[in-house]
Amino acid sequence: MAKILADRDIKGLVGRVLVDADEKLLNPNGIELRLGKHVRFHSTGEEKELTTGMFLQVNPGETVIISSIETIDFTAETVQAILPNSMIMGLITPTTTMMREGISQVATKIDAGFKGILNWGLRNGSIQKLTLQYGEPIFKLTLFALDRDESPDTAYGERDKDSYQNTDGIARSTRRIPADIPKSKIVSSSFDRLDPKKQLKEAGYPFDHIGTELISLHGKFETVSADVRVMKDEFAQKTSELSGKIEKETSTLSTKIDETKNTLIESADILFDRKFFRTTGIIIGAIPILYGAVALLQKTSLGGELIAGIACGVGLIIWVVSYVITRKQ
Repeated sequence: MAKILADRDIKGLVGRVLVDADEKLLNPNGIELRLGKHVRFHSTGEEKELTTGMFLQVNPGETVIISSIETIDFTAETVQAILPNSMIMGLITPTTTMMREGISQVATKIDAGFKGILNWGLRNGSIQKLTLQYGEPIFKLTLFALDRDESPDTAYGERDKDSYQNTDGIARSTRRIPADIPKSKIVSSSFDRLDPKKQLKEAGYPFDHIGTELISLHGKFETVSADVRVMKDEFAQKTSELSGKIEKETSTLSTKIDETKNTLIESADILFDRKFFRTTGIIIGAIPILYGAVALLQKTSLGGELIAGIACGVGLIIWVVSYVITRKQ
């Protein structure tokens, strides 16, 4: 009957069956395995490496594939050098510490005959970022010793389809399906017909949180939209009223401007006519006066020079008067 190995039995496997394992991580019925250097992020397809002193950060809702520091050697040759006529298989389960932090990990097994570095998947189902340190214990390995009757006829690694044998780093999934599958061959639910908000809620964190926020935001959006419509209608009404007032005031102002312009033109015409006639009258009136003054002076004993001076003076006076009148106009 298969025997679950105790800590004292597992201790004898460290260094040979469990290469690079740490005896300090022994449990009563198992040993803890640690985070190795190889990491692959499912969301982006990026592959990165960790070294001593480095940390792995996994965002909420993100899934990563990680490797172990330890190398497992369950081949018959290695195991039977320690446990004659036996083989070993193992169960990998999450540590309770990881589960307490909301980390989703799937238990799996290691078949007898496997050899290589282990790959695991974990998903951060919490709302906080998960930080793991290189070399931190994150899985437990429980070992079963199989006697001759329980040992497989064909161990892992002896078949062509055992593609994960001798894994070093992250081994990608070897599952293959046809590239072009006829729709008639596909059986699925009506998931794509579900309300998108319901899909988000059923997808788990962080999508359920996003769905809740979207529903809340939709309600707020409806309220805001209603307020915006009311404001839009009020704005359109105010704009129409203001446009009518502006048009009316513009028409009134235009009329007043036309009236003022006509009044100014009429006033200018009247003023021009008045000044014109006044100036013309002065000039015309000055001619007979000047003529009479010259004639009168000729009858006197005054000389011609005096007459010329008087004429020039009169002409200068007329020029000054005309200038003054023109400047005022």
